Amino acid sequence: MRHPFRFLPILIALALAFSSHGAIAGDGSAGDAAAVALVLVAAGISVHHDDREGLWQLAKSEAATLTITEVLKATVHEARPNGQDQRSFPSRHASVAFSAAQFMQIRGGWAYGIPAYIVAAAVAADRVQLREHYTKDVIVGAIVGIASSAYFTDKPYRVSVGYLPGDRAVLAQVRMDW
Repeated sequence: MRHPFRFLPILIALALAFSSHGAIAGDGSAGDAAAVALVLVAAGISVHHDDREGLWQLAKSEAATLTITEVLKATVHEARPNGQDQRSFPSRHASVAFSAAQFMQIRGGWAYGIPAYIVAAAVAADRVQLREHYTKDVIVGAIVGIASSAYFTDKPYRVSVGYLPGDRAVLAQVRMDW
């Protein structure tokens, strides 16, 4: 059996490369890299498990997350704590990171969800520490991301069929894991 995280170092390296070359807005901080890495890891896990449905659900949830976040930013016009611009509310980094974390929790369970949520929380804390956002900005970003993934992502189910032949009968079992 292949280890499910054998591709993780490659995805993290790719995320760091994107971040350091300005693929997302920011200063190249660890939070930038982690936000991108979470989405890449979520997509990579889906690809690794040949989960096309999950990959499509991730794409829809991230697209909805970004759309909602950008509409709110364009509507609210809240100044950042550092005074750089009027696009503080909500945090795009937090919304994207928490959307990916919620996706991983739903599709893969808490074994994937807990580490992903820890990373997403670190992204949110990084944005506040860098004075890019207020605490309420990252909280609302997290809510947008979690809600979007909760809406678009279905828990996978697996059906297994087993049987036990006997002398005069066959015992059959159908099991669905949700």
